[in-house]
Amino acid sequence: MLERQPLVLGAIGLAIGATVAGAFRTSDLENEWIGDLSDDVKADLNTRAGAVSQSLREASDTLKAELGDTGVEAIDRVKRAGMDAADAAREKVKSP
Repeated sequence: MLERQPLVLGAIGLAIGATVAGAFRTSDLENEWIGDLSDDVKADLNTRAGAVSQSLREASDTLKAELGDTGVEAIDRVKRAGMDAADAAREKVKSP
């Protein structure tokens, strides 16, 4: 996953960090000094976290679809190989 979707993993880390940071209560001193900026940053992070969440859902759906397609193709190949082997065995038995 790291090689195929490095930005998604970075976004996950950012979302987790924002969630952890948002879990702590703010102090009166923090509110006094950077209250407005903090509120703006939190709002921005919530917006970005929503976008990351949507991106992760889309990436997950894409990955599921790719894996499903790969599985179906593999099953089809195995079936075709089995049928080809059965046909070859029948031909071998038919020929004297």
